[in-house]
Amino acid sequence: MPGISGIVNPMADISNQCSHICPVSDAVRTRGPAGTGLYISAHAVMSCRMGHDGIPGESRTITRIRYHNKEYRIVMDGAIYNYHELRSQLESYGCRFEGNTFSELVGYGYAIWDLACFRKLNGLFALAIWIAEDKKLVLARDHIGAKPLYYAFIGSTMVFASEIRGITSHPLFNTRIDVDGLSELICLSPRNTPGSAIIKGIHELRPAHCLTFGPDGTTVSRYWMIEEKEHTDSADETARQIGELITDAICMQITPDCPVCGLLSGGLYSSLITAVVCKNSRGLLSHVYNTWSVEYEKGSKLTPTNFQSDSDIPWIRWICRELGTRHHYILLSTDDLLDALFEASEAMGTPGTGDYDSALMLLFREIRKEFPIVISGDCSDELFGYSYRTSDHSSTGRKRFPWASNLAEKISVINTEIVEWIKPYEFIEKCYEEALFEYPRFALNANVLKKDYESEWFSLYWNLPFLLSRLDRTSMTFNLQARVPLCDYRLIEYLWNVPLEMKRYNGADRGLLRKSVEDLLPLEILERKKRAFPRPTDPLYGEKIRSVLREAIYDTESPLRYLLDIKTLESMMRQQDESKRRTSYLQLFIWLIQLSNFFRSYNIRAL
Repeated sequence: MPGISGIVNPMADISNQCSHICPVSDAVRTRGPAGTGLYISAHAVMSCRMGHDGIPGESRTITRIRYHNKEYRIVMDGAIYNYHELRSQLESYGCRFEGNTFSELVGYGYAIWDLACFRKLNGLFALAIWIAEDKKLVLARDHIGAKPLYYAFIGSTMVFASEIRGITSHPLFNTRIDVDGLSELICLSPRNTPGSAIIKGIHELRPAHCLTFGPDGTTVSRYWMIEEKEHTDSADETARQIGELITDAICMQITPDCPVCGLLSGGLYSSLITAVVCKNSRGLLSHVYNTWSVEYEKGSKLTPTNFQSDSDIPWIRWICRELGTRHHYILLSTDDLLDALFEASEAMGTPGTGDYDSALMLLFREIRKEFPIVISGDCSDELFGYSYRTSDHSSTGRKRFPWASNLAEKISVINTEIVEWIKPYEFIEKCYEEALFEYPRFALNANVLKKDYESEWFSLYWNLPFLLSRLDRTSMTFNLQARVPLCDYRLIEYLWNVPLEMKRYNGADRGLLRKSVEDLLPLEILERKKRAFPRPTDPLYGEKIRSVLREAIYDTESPLRYLLDIKTLESMMRQQDESKRRTSYLQLFIWLIQLSNFFRSYNIRAL
């Protein structure tokens, strides 16, 4: 049941409002296009969307269990990788399972362990539990925030859904943006303040948090956070421990009763995942591991950046030849990216990362034709201390996030009255201070946070949830389940306490990771320079993007007309030089198109 939603009021009978669940559920239909399961009672109405294929552990309807004279109804998006371990523990308490679903496990887990249940789950999940006798709703989200979950109050009634548009589709919800939401859009997107959902009145349930809503009110609490400890392991022991954790996490996420494939670029992360899977191929439904990658059609130029170097293709071929995988190349043109721009924007829900979102979504569309599960090495830089996340941030005393390099560019095309209203630099500084305030300060660091550790904290606190969200939203558009074993919360716990100097073993970026998997991969792969996802610089692509943007800014009903400094923007669009500046402008133009689409999608006509 990939998409979940519900309407709950413990204090009032809402059975006459059950029709309101239909537009809420329909709004998340891409997360489960094959049908809907419904639960209707006097105080709670819940819905789950169903996928086309039954992934082991997924429920095809709303789960019901009874324990100690209480009835529990559970809806869940995601997967629990330590299912068998936890099921054995729960059976020892006398729980009798009727099936093999994750949601049944969660129901019994909550009945036995209460909120402590969620700390025990190893997986990616967003879930809701309704306890009828207590008239209580419980919401929970996974440790790292891969699966989205939002909620809002309409009077005394709570509405929750897997996507923001699920809540805005409720007929009684008033969709609007205030100064905080606009500040988020301009200053932070594609990221957001943890807990914010841009739209006024809608809240994101944060990673590693749970919520209870009942007759006694609403309580939000954190069930897991990083614990700072003194790291006493030697470099060799640390590398061995990391290697074991990586192998265990990957093996937990491959299943013998469902087809699984993976992404492969020939880089360090995807190659080590491929190596571990192939070494443990008996755990696959097919003993041959299928891998996938994106390339642009011949003639579609790529952007050379600091993070891109040679082509992936020779490296992919080498890995496939060495490990015996079956590889699939997806060839994209710039027209493909342009055609998918609005669909990708819809999938993201808020302005995203432009053509990267489009390319990822098109890749997942092809994968889903053959596989229901894909394994990705995404988001690993946030754990292993790759230097481009930290170097710029560490070299300046400014209160800015490591990745926020284009704020001045954005502000330059915003109407000066809007800039004065949102006060962007003050807003960024406030967000920065709030993020630091949540840093888990313990006696070991005596409340002193080194600049490098600030950057690591921001990467985990802000950047990791965004990257995971992008992966989930672009894959779930086609009901494809993306798994990220290198983001296992046990790895996060262990790596957080490893000194940065040790992470850069032998003075190299990701040096400790290389040491931990040196027996799995050839030296050439271990030492290969990182290459980020390619982006097109075909001049015709830029012209088409500018044409689409002009249509948006001259639409008489678009709020962009009042938001932007049109003269400055037109000056930017007229620039035809081939410099890096032009490339960054192109990404700004795509962001503005997505911003326009956001206003249109949520029917926001005025600010």
